[in-house]
Amino acid sequence: MSRVTSASSRRALIIFIILAVLFCVQMGWWIVFQYRLAGNTRRFLASTLEEHKAQTIQLLNGRLATAGQAVEKVSGDLTSIRKDYSDIISGVASSESLENSDLGDSLFMIRTINGIKYYIFLDRNFPHSLMSGDDRLEYTAPRGEVSMFNWITPMHLQVSPKAYLEIEGERSSHTRMFLMEGSFFFLLIAIGGYLIFLSLKRLKQTREEQLLFVHSITHELKIPITSLSLFIDTMKRRNYDPKLGSELVPKMKEDLNRLNQLIDNILQVRRLADRQVTIRTERIDLSRELHAFGQKAKDRIEATGGRLNLNIDEKIKIEAGLPELVRVWELLLDNSLKYGKSDGLEITISLRNRKDMAEIIFSDNGPGFPPGMEEMLFEPFFRGNIEEKKTVPGSGLGLYISREYITRQGGDINIRNGSNGGAVVIMEFKVIR
Repeated sequence: MSRVTSASSRRALIIFIILAVLFCVQMGWWIVFQYRLAGNTRRFLASTLEEHKAQTIQLLNGRLATAGQAVEKVSGDLTSIRKDYSDIISGVASSESLENSDLGDSLFMIRTINGIKYYIFLDRNFPHSLMSGDDRLEYTAPRGEVSMFNWITPMHLQVSPKAYLEIEGERSSHTRMFLMEGSFFFLLIAIGGYLIFLSLKRLKQTREEQLLFVHSITHELKIPITSLSLFIDTMKRRNYDPKLGSELVPKMKEDLNRLNQLIDNILQVRRLADRQVTIRTERIDLSRELHAFGQKAKDRIEATGGRLNLNIDEKIKIEAGLPELVRVWELLLDNSLKYGKSDGLEITISLRNRKDMAEIIFSDNGPGFPPGMEEMLFEPFFRGNIEEKKTVPGSGLGLYISREYITRQGGDINIRNGSNGGAVVIMEFKVIR
């Protein structure tokens, strides 16, 4: 089953990579296309503005040319022409009347009719009347004498820099838009790839944990079953000594209890995962119960050549489920006995009131665990370094069950390495008065 799952995961990853590459190529092409399109749009709009400028110059000069033709047709006094072209011609005066006059910033043409020189003054702001409301063009009024009526040139009428800035702004806005969209989709691809990587990594880790679990369970089951089989074979012998039976029966019972506990742990994990466990809490004297547990655990620890230290503050009460709490303590004690030193094992159980929080501490002088595994140790079937722990009995369920029991009672539990070595497990509950 695991091989099928692994093959399916690899196929899914390959398909995802192919689709991601195709998407990235498509997205890259789309970004380049949009960028070029924005450039072409900018050039088109700039060209449109230049055409608009040329058409406006042509329109203005056409009106001026009409006035010029009218002036050329006049054979007498030019003052009458002003009435018909008041928007272009602001005044007409003979040279005699303007003798010694300062023309200043005036724009004018000179025409000689019947031997009399006339100054035809032109309205410098004439284009504004026809360009009213068009802010795309900027007009610069000329001054002095002009030789012809169509005096407006591209030098006098320019495209406003603001119009070019608007075009550039529009292009920049579109560029930012599709770059952000492209980046967003690239980010989604990256996140998807990362999530698949994490999924595959987790799948690999789960497979390793499952293999370790199978190995551990097999080991845990095989030892008591083999032991029971040997005991039964011994008791079946014809020259069976009844005195030997009194020695074997307790050991058989111990092996049966070990099997029963292992099966209970496996079933409990399933019930915890399915939220089928209900913990009934009550007011308990934590100091008294921890003392009682310590006294029971003392004989077991000393039987292995170890030592138990109790540092328990008195009269500390909490709201919790006592059977589940004792089960957690037993699991922690089992871990210390399994992973602790073979000689000179020392376990310390402490209880103190710290800022209205009951702090229960289980510590030992064992090897501890590699740094960075504090949270992973509470995951089901995880047992730290796999290769090093294969020879140690256990299923990797103890700390998982402990955390589930503690947190579902409103408490907290964490683990760390001790300053002088060994593991330190700290449980916290709110103190009640």
